[in-house]
Amino acid sequence: MNIAQFKRLVDNYLSGNASRREATLLNSYLDKAWEEKQLPSDAEEQGQEVWNRIRGEIAPPVRSIRVWRYAASALIMIAAGAGYKYQFELQDWLDPIPMQSATALKYQVKKITLPDSSVVILNSGSTLTWPQRFRGKHRNISVNGEAFFDVTPQTAPFIITGPHLQVKVLGTSFVVTDSSNIEKPKVSVKTGSVAVTAATVVQQLRENEELVYENGAINIYKQTEVNTGWTSKKLQFNESALAEVFGEMEKIYGIKIKTANRAIRDEKFTGAFEETDTVDDILKVIALSYRLTIHKDKDGTIVIR
Repeated sequence: MNIAQFKRLVDNYLSGNASRREATLLNSYLDKAWEEKQLPSDAEEQGQEVWNRIRGEIAPPVRSIRVWRYAASALIMIAAGAGYKYQFELQDWLDPIPMQSATALKYQVKKITLPDSSVVILNSGSTLTWPQRFRGKHRNISVNGEAFFDVTPQTAPFIITGPHLQVKVLGTSFVVTDSSNIEKPKVSVKTGSVAVTAATVVQQLRENEELVYENGAINIYKQTEVNTGWTSKKLQFNESALAEVFGEMEKIYGIKIKTANRAIRDEKFTGAFEETDTVDDILKVIALSYRLTIHKDKDGTIVIR
């Protein structure tokens, strides 16, 4: 079989038009492939192997061409009841959806809207990875760091995978704190309920409950309110040198900032700025805090003295 024949077979499978025998054989083959967590790297090789198995099951004896043609016609009509358990997995393999990722910079809080209109807010230094569009029975994404999720309700479960925890929801809001270097990953539910998997244990959480996973143990705590105050910020600093503050502003706003001397750059700043705060708003706060003056050159460079 050439790749075109295999493609037609797969197209029939994905569209629900494969015969019962074809669907069963493909499912059986893919059961083994998925169980072993691998597929042949060569699509032609995969196609040839599957086709040989199918042909071995239904190929006619040479002497019975008429019977074979009749049987083949009958098989084409047998689509009802065929199981298509790997329909979406096969689609993902043959036509993978491109993935996207975003990272909030060191002092940044970043807002992302996903293809299903769910909203994710990343805290500083956190990364989110998601497909350009969701397909199939699940909405799968991954996170490394801290993120607030406001999930759009749908029948397809929304699944977040982190280095230590997995969270499954249909539509609710919550905070996931889970990174590769964190000692106590946790999930805090603001509204609704979620299912959290830690190791092999699945734990249900409800509104204002927090799960903390530490040293293989799961602890559940009741909260009066989930801390989401940081989600409305755009920038937040804690004892950061003004040199770092200005550097972050340059990255985010595309501006250039110069200081008159080293002493200004070494000053420490603690504070947070809202999404609605402008560059001028931020600079005014800093200038008032340290009795500085702000001047803008003709080329747009901001000079602070």
